[in-house]
Amino acid sequence: MKKKDFGHSFLAYTRFSPGQPLPGNGKRLPTAKVYASPLETVDLPPPRKTGGSQTWRLLAQMAPQTPELDLTLQLSDLAQMLMPLADRDGKRGYISSSGAYPVETYLVTRWVQDTFPGIYHYAVKANQLEQIAPSPKWADWHRALAGTPGAEHAGLFVVFTVVPERSVSRQGPRGYRQALLEAGKASHAVFTAAVALGLAASEAEVFYDEQVARILGLPDGEYPVTVMLVGR
Repeated sequence: MKKKDFGHSFLAYTRFSPGQPLPGNGKRLPTAKVYASPLETVDLPPPRKTGGSQTWRLLAQMAPQTPELDLTLQLSDLAQMLMPLADRDGKRGYISSSGAYPVETYLVTRWVQDTFPGIYHYAVKANQLEQIAPSPKWADWHRALAGTPGAEHAGLFVVFTVVPERSVSRQGPRGYRQALLEAGKASHAVFTAAVALGLAASEAEVFYDEQVARILGLPDGEYPVTVMLVGR
């Protein structure tokens, strides 16, 4: 195997396919590190949850919620959610190492006002939704999401993909790591905006990569990283 192919091999190795045992039944490890005998401990004051910057109030509300109601989202909701991703004189609302911006964003819309149900690509420079395909067969889409709870109530699915070569061309093999980190930054920025709008947003913890890629029509070299459910 050529060294330059390792990143693509890693992405292929970590994808899920139908028939594979799904995660969740393995040994549960601690979710945080605790030192048994620290030299000293310092109790921090309670963080501010009211007053001051609106950011503090928003952070206090941050928690994923599964959509539970079959309600229509507003086009203005999408505009606010995607604002962190929009191009702003060559920059965006999240940090990109080397300015490579390897992340692409797709929306699978089901119940969005003034918008045809379908598959859209978000054009960051024009701040537009580009419809690239009609609605998927919803049964196929739900199978691609491996039975994710709440998917049947979501009015919108936001799919973040990466094109690793953009980062690799600037940073070498480390670009694979940066591409995945930036998908996390971009998705968290959109999640933050969704919470600020009072929407329910959660992540599909498991999805079948090849099925999602096929439904979106992704080319070789572009990989789905995370799928966000959005609704009310």
